[in-house]
Amino acid sequence: MSAPVRRKAPRAEAARTDLPADPSAVLLKGGLIVDGTGAVGYPGNVLIREGRIARMGPGQIRWNGLTIDCTGKAVCPGFIDAHSHLDWHLPLRGRDELKLPFTAQGVTSLVAGNCGFSAAGFRESSAHRDRIEDNIFHAGFLKPAWDSVEQYFSFLASQGLSHNLALLAGHGTTRMSLRGLDHSPLHPYESLEMLRLLESAMDQGARGVSLGLQYEPGMYAPREEIVSVAKLVHRKDGILSVHLRSYSALSMSYPLRFLGEPHNLIALREALDVARESGVRLQISHLGFAGNGTWRTRDRALGMLDEARRQGVDVAFDARPFPCGASSIGAILPPWFLARVPDVLKDRRLMRRACRDLGRIRRLHGFGCSDIQVSDAREPDLKRYDGMFLPQIARLRHTTVEQVALEFACRTRGLARVLCHRLGDDSTLDALIRHPAALFISGAWVENGGIQDPGAFGAFPRFLRLARERGLVSMEEAVRKMTGSAADRFHLAQRGVLRAGGPADVVVFDPETVSDRETEDGRPAGPEGIEYVFLNGRKVISCGRHEGAPGHGMTLT
Repeated sequence: MSAPVRRKAPRAEAARTDLPADPSAVLLKGGLIVDGTGAVGYPGNVLIREGRIARMGPGQIRWNGLTIDCTGKAVCPGFIDAHSHLDWHLPLRGRDELKLPFTAQGVTSLVAGNCGFSAAGFRESSAHRDRIEDNIFHAGFLKPAWDSVEQYFSFLASQGLSHNLALLAGHGTTRMSLRGLDHSPLHPYESLEMLRLLESAMDQGARGVSLGLQYEPGMYAPREEIVSVAKLVHRKDGILSVHLRSYSALSMSYPLRFLGEPHNLIALREALDVARESGVRLQISHLGFAGNGTWRTRDRALGMLDEARRQGVDVAFDARPFPCGASSIGAILPPWFLARVPDVLKDRRLMRRACRDLGRIRRLHGFGCSDIQVSDAREPDLKRYDGMFLPQIARLRHTTVEQVALEFACRTRGLARVLCHRLGDDSTLDALIRHPAALFISGAWVENGGIQDPGAFGAFPRFLRLARERGLVSMEEAVRKMTGSAADRFHLAQRGVLRAGGPADVVVFDPETVSDRETEDGRPAGPEGIEYVFLNGRKVISCGRHEGAPGHGMTLT
C-alpha cells in the first residue's frame, strides 16, 4: 500500500469576520480535506465564493450564508477523466443523459479527443465529412458546424459546457479528413498538410495529439508518419496519447507468428521507441491485457515502462477499474480485412483466412470473439442482438462465432460497438492501480442505446472502493491519481488541487460508502456515496442528485 505524503496540516486560522452575503457561496464545514497532492487529509473547512475557493484550512471560518455539514465526508478536487471521448457529445444541445452520468460520479474536467478521434481539427470542406461524423465515439449524432479547434471551442462557449474540457487533436480524424479510410501511404504533400492541421490545432488550444493505432485509419500509419507527428508534438510541448496497436499477446494487428514475441509487447515497444526518438511526453492509453494468455505478460510490460522511465523517457499510462472496455468490432480485425470492407464478405477465400486466424487466436491465447459482447449493433436488422455475446448470436444464426464477427464488421463498416471482456484479472488490475505512473480514468462514453459501459457510470467511485477494500493505495493517493496527477500530466493549470484562490471544482464523498452500483439485472447504475459536486463554484450535484441545468464548464486552453 502506497504511503501518503506526510505533510503537516496547514496552521489553523484565527476566527475571521463575516464576509458579505453571497447567494452563490457555500461553506463546506468539518470535512476531511484531501487536497489532490497526495498529502495526508486533515479536518477543515472550505469556503466557495464567486466560483473560486475563497478560503480553506483547519481553522474556523465565520460565515453567515449557506453551510453544508461535511462531518465524516471527504472534500477533494473534482475528478479529471484523463481519457474521455465526450468531445463528441458536449456539442449536443440537451442530451444530458450522455453527459451527466460523469458528473454524478464526480467528474468535473475531461481530457477528450483520445484514441485518434477528436471532434475538431479537420481539413476545411473535407470530402470525407460523413465518415468523420460517423465514427465509433459519435455515431452520427450531430453534423459539426466547424472544422478547426478554435471554431469548435467557440461553438461550445456559445451554448455552455457540462464539464471543463481539455482537448487532444486526433491524428485519425485529421488524417481521415484528407484521405478517408484509404489505406495507402499519404502523399508527401498530404503529410505536410496533416502536420500543419495538427500544429494549428495545438496553436488553438489542443494539449497534444492522440493516436489510435488499432483503429482505422491510424492502423495504416507507418512508423515514419508516427514519428513525424511525435516530433511535432514534442516541439509544441504537447503530449502524445497512444492507443496501442495491440493489447493482446496475439492479435490481428501483426503477422501471426505463434512462437514470437507477444504482440502487446511489440506494440508497447513501438510507442516507447517513438518517444525515445522524438523526446515527446508519452501517455499510453488504457493499458490492459486482453485474455488470460496475455495476463502473464503484465510484469514484462510494466518492466519495460519502468526501464524507459529510468532512461529518462517521460511516459505514463492510464487504467480503467473494470475488466471490460468499450471498443468497435473492427478493433479485433486485421488491417488487410478492414481495408476490403464490405466487398470482402463476398470473397470466400479471404473470409476463410480471417475466420481461421481469429479462431487460432482465441484457442491459443484465451481472448477472441467469444469475449465480445455487442453493445450497439447499429444496423436496424442487427439491433435485436444488442447485449448478446458473439457465441450466443452464432447459435441463433447457426454459424460460427468468427463468422458472426466478420459479418457484423462488414455490415457496419467495422463500427458496431462492443464491450471487450477478460481485459485482466484481479492481480493485474491491482498492479496497475499501485503503479506510480498510473492515472485513473473511465475510458468510457454513454451509448445512444443498447448495453452501457459500466465505466460511464461508476469508474471513479469504483477506484475509491477498490482502494478502500483491497488496501491497494491510500485514499489520498487514489484521489491524487484522478486529480492532481492528471492535472500535472496534461498541464491543466490550477485544476486538480484544492487551494485558496483556485477554481472551485470540488467533490464531497463518503469514504466509507463510495462505490459503483448495478441494477438488479446487472446493468450499471449511478454511484453511491458521491454527495456533492461543484463545477467552477456551482453546485451541480446535491445529495447525490443533479441540481440545475448544466452549462458551467469552460474550455481549458
